[in-house]
Amino acid sequence: MGQIQIIVEGMTASGKSTIVNLLSERLGFEVMPEEFRDPLDLLSRFHHEKEKWAFPMQLNFLSTRFGQYLCASEGDNYILDRSIFGDKVYATLYYRSGYFRDSQFGCYLTLYDSLLRYVKKPKLFILVRCRFDEIMRRIHSRGRQDEIDAGESYWRSLYDAYMPFLDFVKSEFQSDVTFYELELSNPDFINTPSMVNKFLEDVKSYFPERKFPSD
Repeated sequence: MGQIQIIVEGMTASGKSTIVNLLSERLGFEVMPEEFRDPLDLLSRFHHEKEKWAFPMQLNFLSTRFGQYLCASEGDNYILDRSIFGDKVYATLYYRSGYFRDSQFGCYLTLYDSLLRYVKKPKLFILVRCRFDEIMRRIHSRGRQDEIDAGESYWRSLYDAYMPFLDFVKSEFQSDVTFYELELSNPDFINTPSMVNKFLEDVKSYFPERKFPSD
């Protein structure tokens, strides 16, 4: 079995997909994109009836992301846009918010812990940070109605839930995990060559044995 090269994590609208696409286009990594929809449109249903749909939605996300993780682990060139670790952040938030019953959260954790035994840590975690006001601007700018309807208080609670993400992942593996934190509040990042090039050089330094397209 190979090893996932990079996992890019961060809350909604933080800039994850921008970074994933950049790493793919400039450094030649292969993308295993985030899958967050399904034929039942559970995410949209959740935003309108949270107590009813939170549990089936998170079970669907967990199983989907675990499958992606295993597929990406078959090679040595994949990066992931989010992972099962981010999924647990959401599930824990929903439990604390009252959208999961105790029995449902217990079921979720049992499944999560069982799946975690088959997960090998990636070579690098990139955690994307972004100011809350900029996240809200992006959510409204891209105009996805279910995200807008979720309301600012929901996004604030998710923002706070992501703050201790580094410590959370370290505890999951019970060992050192290589992290890179990227502040992406600046909307001009992707159009500023000096910022982009510095980031790419930083990432390359974590893979000294790897040959990149630009080398």
